[in-house]
Amino acid sequence: MTRHSQRYRTTTLPFSYRETGVDFELDSFAVDDGNQTPLELKPTQTEIDLASTVSSSDSSDEPNWNTITLHGKLRLPEETVQAVFPQDERAQPPAKLYVTIRCHETIYRDRVVISEAPTTPGEYDVVIEVPKSTVRGTVELRPYLVRTESRQEEEPNDYADQQNFRVASGPLYYVVVDRPDGEEHAAIDGERVRFSRNAHLPDGNKLYYLDFRNESRPKLWINSDHPRIAEVLQNRGSVGAEARMRDVILDQVSYGVWVQLLVRAGSAVDVEGDVEHEWQEMVLQTFAPNLYDTNDASEATRRLKDELSDPQTLPYVVQRIDSELQEYINPREQLIHLMEEGLQI
Repeated sequence: MTRHSQRYRTTTLPFSYRETGVDFELDSFAVDDGNQTPLELKPTQTEIDLASTVSSSDSSDEPNWNTITLHGKLRLPEETVQAVFPQDERAQPPAKLYVTIRCHETIYRDRVVISEAPTTPGEYDVVIEVPKSTVRGTVELRPYLVRTESRQEEEPNDYADQQNFRVASGPLYYVVVDRPDGEEHAAIDGERVRFSRNAHLPDGNKLYYLDFRNESRPKLWINSDHPRIAEVLQNRGSVGAEARMRDVILDQVSYGVWVQLLVRAGSAVDVEGDVEHEWQEMVLQTFAPNLYDTNDASEATRRLKDELSDPQTLPYVVQRIDSELQEYINPREQLIHLMEEGLQI
């Protein structure tokens, strides 16, 4: 049944797509400034357990690292380019290669661009840095080949024609950086619980609630009064309807969470341009420079504080936050994937 569904899915996509069109291999890693250590993965192995490697030897088992750097290769075969680009684009494909970084437990996502357009067939070095302050548990890594230009077609054909359409992908790696039952160190914590049985959580059919009672460590509660939703959120797959639904739900939750975190962190900036808590610094470092199109995070942080405090500028900064989060989360992408799965029904 699964093989039949997969074959059917490839025939219903509106353009040529190669789900295994990019070869992706991770071969070594380094912790902070340490030496590279070979991963020595078995053939087809996609789960990489680094939890014991990066933990300290003391009794607390607190992960004793700041950054894990993963090294590897991406290979773009000639046959993939021929399959997903029309003939006149194959010599200089208008596409970039990047690797997505995603951690469901901290609602963190990022991407590392490996090759800007034009991206021709060949082998590319991969270096991916995973900061401890942004992740917990398992980190997912997956490569994509993405169009960078739109084109006008006089007649329909089998090729993607819009900018930012993904046309090929590769293996999904699961990198375990710490244990769920270990000492928690994420920027924010998350837990599933029945809201109806907890007085400190909101009434009604709320899907989630971001709890700031402990300002130094916000906590995200997911309402398990909705058992079907909670079940979907625990899915660890990368394909299939439930995986697509999980990603859409997480996008919805993460948008609301990031808005709250960003506004709250921006409002907490003091006269020196500093904040008190680690999660506030992480949020501001991630978003503030992009809001003001600058590399100076300190300047961007001060401007955000000022504009959030001014009723005249508040509506405009909220609009920019919305635009930045749509770019960061890219909800359209997961909705398209879910709709593609719906074509099988």
